[in-house]
Amino acid sequence: MPDALTARAPGAFAKTNPHGGALLARALRDGGVSTLFTLPGGHILLLLDACAGEGIRVIDTRHEGAATLAAEGWALATGETGVAAVTAGPGFANGLIGLIDAGAWSVPLLMIAGRTAVSKQGRGAVMDIDQRAIASPAVKWAASCTEAGRIPRAAAEALHRARAGCPGAVYLGVPWDVMGVELPPPDVVEPGFPKTPPRPAADPASVGAALAALQGAQRPVIVAGSGAFWSDAGEEIARFAETASIPVITASAARGVIPDSHPWSLGSLVHGGLAIPASDCVLVLGSAFNANVMFGGAPLFGVDQTVIQVDISPERIGGNRDVDVAVAGDVQLVVRDLRQAWRTDGVSRTAWLEQGRAYAAASLAFWDQQVDGQQGNVPHPGAVAREIAAFARERCGSAVTFVADGGDALSWGLAYFYADRPGHLLTTTTALGTLGVGVPFALAAKAARPTEPVFLFVGDGSFGLTAMETDTAVRHKLPIVIVVSNNAGWGDVRHEQDAFFGPGRRVASELLPTRYDKLAEALGARGEHVERLEELRPALDRAVESDVCTVIDVATDPSVLSELLRMVATMGLM
Repeated sequence: MPDALTARAPGAFAKTNPHGGALLARALRDGGVSTLFTLPGGHILLLLDACAGEGIRVIDTRHEGAATLAAEGWALATGETGVAAVTAGPGFANGLIGLIDAGAWSVPLLMIAGRTAVSKQGRGAVMDIDQRAIASPAVKWAASCTEAGRIPRAAAEALHRARAGCPGAVYLGVPWDVMGVELPPPDVVEPGFPKTPPRPAADPASVGAALAALQGAQRPVIVAGSGAFWSDAGEEIARFAETASIPVITASAARGVIPDSHPWSLGSLVHGGLAIPASDCVLVLGSAFNANVMFGGAPLFGVDQTVIQVDISPERIGGNRDVDVAVAGDVQLVVRDLRQAWRTDGVSRTAWLEQGRAYAAASLAFWDQQVDGQQGNVPHPGAVAREIAAFARERCGSAVTFVADGGDALSWGLAYFYADRPGHLLTTTTALGTLGVGVPFALAAKAARPTEPVFLFVGDGSFGLTAMETDTAVRHKLPIVIVVSNNAGWGDVRHEQDAFFGPGRRVASELLPTRYDKLAEALGARGEHVERLEELRPALDRAVESDVCTVIDVATDPSVLSELLRMVATMGLM
């Protein structure tokens, strides 16, 4: 990338007073940032150099989009704010995918972007575009810092805004000449933002209304969405479920906030969600009524239900549907208040719990039926996902992270991957539906938890979007296990084309049966090729034992499409 740097003598920045890049790195460290994802470029070199001095780990990727997606993955794996740094112009443009995805999914992410020098902006300089104007519609907050002395305040504000209230993506641009200014301490504007954003409690009247609705219900259910994860509400939700005898379903980033193995957990929306239409009261914690929950309507939600929605932001309540009880407040604090105010009513909901479990079991059996009913010897993608989950359960227990990415491959991962800890199941289920998140998410999860295995199940199409990040895994010694469901095409697209146009009219949806294990070997990783299901488990064993990034290329049946995707295609969710 042709960065145009101002000519300076070697060692010119090794002076007593810190330059803007050093002030920015120090502000990140003071804000609790331990890891930064990047692809280097001239406009951010001073920042990257200073990060090493501040003890911030720098993980460089092969594409800026992978850097911002990895920062998003870091946030989803840890609950912290993910941070990425990109250079100006095309570097910023490449990185937009992670920024936009995090913005659509309310994930706390900070993109720091270098910028053309202030004196050169608007003059046709190399890499000069109005980055703030482009970023602003997609993010919660966007700013450009044009005074070196204000860099610490700008960085602290960016981190604060990313995490305060409803989390979200933020953008901070710093021009090259501002990054290079050296300032004595008196000229630096110190920040004044709290290290931990305050959490708003809910109005007691709304909590009382929610309490009354729940205590009057015979078949209540809790649906915990992403806000429950960002609120770190898992322990409170589990305690409340036990106290009130209410089953819990977890969705999106909240998968694992209470373990799937918890006595009152019904697992995911894919399985436990079948209990929602049969319930008479639904407590929605930290989720908007978006496509992931059928816009709050049929077939997921029933007609004669009391719906309670809890969200940290009042403006996010309702929208696609009205709610009976609106509670504006931090999820953890609201659930704590509900638990403390709960009075034993003598109502047993054990039969309702068993009914919910029966629904979940029936759903799993339906998925198993799809897998086990396959004809032929080519591995079924669902059988592959199921085998990965079974292997992980036996080998790792709850100390494992699953990542699922793709179209049809994603659906099988959602059906079979379990979540017994928060931040341990990362998938493509954002509001944006972004593909290619798999390898960056897996890298971030492994960087966050180096002693725990990370398994990525990904379609060959999605893998191709970020496959070069296998090199990143090798260079940074992040031994993730990547299992590619290789059906030589964009499977869900092919099936849609067949349905729309009839057989033989597939345009731009066919791929070659590329040996992705060979690609991995060329990049310094391990490669395995699997053509029969019984070969998979030994390959997984060798991958985990090797402690080296491994790509297992599995030739899967191209005729398969999950019934979930078939249903989604007919439900008007796009």
